[in-house]
Amino acid sequence: MNYLLPIIFGIGFGYIMSRVGAFEYANILNALRLKDLQIPKFMLFTVAVSAVGFFSLHALGLVSLNLIATNLGADLLGGLIFGVGFALAGYCPGTSIGAWGEGKRDAQYAVFGGVFGVLVYTILREFGLVLRTPDLGEISLIDFIPLSPLAVAVLFSVILVGFLYAVDYWEERKNKGGDLL
Repeated sequence: MNYLLPIIFGIGFGYIMSRVGAFEYANILNALRLKDLQIPKFMLFTVAVSAVGFFSLHALGLVSLNLIATNLGADLLGGLIFGVGFALAGYCPGTSIGAWGEGKRDAQYAVFGGVFGVLVYTILREFGLVLRTPDLGEISLIDFIPLSPLAVAVLFSVILVGFLYAVDYWEERKNKGGDLL
């Protein structure tokens, strides 16, 4: 039973991502070029809803927050590698698996590249050949704001949703040929 609910949610989320067009290379490219913001808006809304949902469950003691240590150098290098892979493949890990599931053959190369990268990292880590920079400990946004984690999540979500409304407003104004402000 512990695995059934995540599988159901994963299938549901994959379906929604497919309906939004998040598995289409052209849509991802247009999102990265800031020509079509449908996918970024969907993803930001998903983060807003998930943050409130997760921290509500956390406040009830139903889930725990397990952070990993922040290693700035390794995080920046990992982000750079991820960004280059995303730019070259046109897929992030989740969309590559979904696109492959939809039968898009190019996505399989992104999936295999991701698995290969994990394998290489695991081997390097096993031999102690990983980037060693100062460990900043387990930090998150809730460490910097003197409110409960749920209140921070709600505040964060309200800001994200406000940002999404502003983006929608600016897009409508731009499409009508008006001034952006």
